[in-house]
Amino acid sequence: MYKLSKTISRLRIKCNNEGCSATFPLSEEFLHSSSCQFQRVPCPHQGCGSLVPRSALEVHSQHCQHWSQLCPMGCGTLLTQATQPQHNCFRWLRQHVEAQRQSHRAIASALRRKMGRMQTAMTHVRRQVALICESLEVMGEEEAEGEEGGEVYEGYGEGETTGESNTSSSSSSS
Repeated sequence: MYKLSKTISRLRIKCNNEGCSATFPLSEEFLHSSSCQFQRVPCPHQGCGSLVPRSALEVHSQHCQHWSQLCPMGCGTLLTQATQPQHNCFRWLRQHVEAQRQSHRAIASALRRKMGRMQTAMTHVRRQVALICESLEVMGEEEAEGEEGGEVYEGYGEGETTGESNTSSSSSSS
């Protein structure tokens, strides 16, 4: 059996690919088919589906209607056979920069409006703080005057509780 297998693997065969005249041992069929320039291989571009000889694949790829690649100038545009001839990076970049500029203007405008609202709110808060400070100063001055004169504010004197009427305590003493 081993001898038969060895004999078969030494058999010379001709390549099946049209145009190829190579002959080789049967055991080398896979090696030859993976490098044969006449082997028909699928086009690598999505959607094409053409089978072309390996030797013509590069030329086919350059002219394939399904060819696409990112712009080699780095603008990020996906180019096809149809769009490549009229592609202009500078025009695309100018449009992209203008779109970014408009976006930045809109953001800056929104920030200016927000800052205006914040400044208005801060002015309002400053006024309130100033009024509170004035009230505290007036209350402090009145309290200081009250302590100097020995006055006690009505309703808050010693022995009196809030909510009670002064008439009940004055009527009981008469």
